[in-house]
Amino acid sequence: MPLKTTPTMKKTLTLLTLLLGMCSLAAAQTADDIISKNIAAMGGMDKLNSIKTVYEEDSIFAGGAKLPLKAWMVDRKAMRAEFSFSGMTGFSILRNDSGWNFSPFQGQTTPEPIPADEVKKGQSELSITDAFVNYKDKGYKVTYEGMDDAQGSQTYKLKVTITDSVSETYYIDPDTYYVIQVKSKATVNGKVHEGTETRSDYKKTTDGYVFPMESNSSDFGDIKTFTVKVNSPIDNSIFSPSVKIAAK
Repeated sequence: MPLKTTPTMKKTLTLLTLLLGMCSLAAAQTADDIISKNIAAMGGMDKLNSIKTVYEEDSIFAGGAKLPLKAWMVDRKAMRAEFSFSGMTGFSILRNDSGWNFSPFQGQTTPEPIPADEVKKGQSELSITDAFVNYKDKGYKVTYEGMDDAQGSQTYKLKVTITDSVSETYYIDPDTYYVIQVKSKATVNGKVHEGTETRSDYKKTTDGYVFPMESNSSDFGDIKTFTVKVNSPIDNSIFSPSVKIAAK
C-alpha cells in the first residue's frame, strides 16, 4: 500500500530537498571557483595585475588615541610603514633581502635590522594582492576547507600554504566574495606567531581599484584608510633606514 503524504510531510520533504541541494552546491565549490569570483569582485585579474605600487594614509585607533600611519609599497619588492605618536615617528621597512624597525617610543635611537628568518617569513606581505591571487605562479598551495564561521557569518575558508612554516587562511563572504578575515601563522626560530585581520567597508577608487577601507589587526588594532593611491611613482630610496620622509 503506497504511503500517503500529508501537507506537512510534503513541506518537510521540500525543505529537505532544498537543503540537500544547498549541500551539493557547497560541495561542488572548489578553491579555484572561489578565487575566480573573488578576483572578479575585486575588479578582475587584469586590474589586480596592473597594481605595481600603492600609497596609503591611514589612522590607527588605539587606547582612545588616533595615530597617523603612512605606507608605501612596491609589489613583491619593498614596503615602508611610518607611524607617529607624541611628536615621534617610527617606521618599519621590509625588502626582499633585508628589513629594519625603528621605534623611538620604546627608546630606540637607531633603526634595528630585522633578523633574517623574520625577513624570509615576511616575504608574502610584500605582495599587494592576497596570497591566493596567482598562487600557482608564486609556488603556493591552496586548499578549500569548506564553510566556517567568521565575523558571525558562514564563509568560504581557503588555506594558503606559503612555505612549510608560513600559512594564511582566508574567510570569504559567499555573497560579495570579499575577504572579511585573514588568519596568519608563521614559525620563526621555533616560535609560532599567529595573527588575525578583519576587513570591511570595501570601496572602489576613482580609477576602479577595490580596497577595504576599514580593518582590525590583532597586532595594531582598528585601522581606517582615508587615502589610497595606485601606481603613483615611489622613490626606491625611501626603503633605506637612513631616509627620513615623515615631513613629505
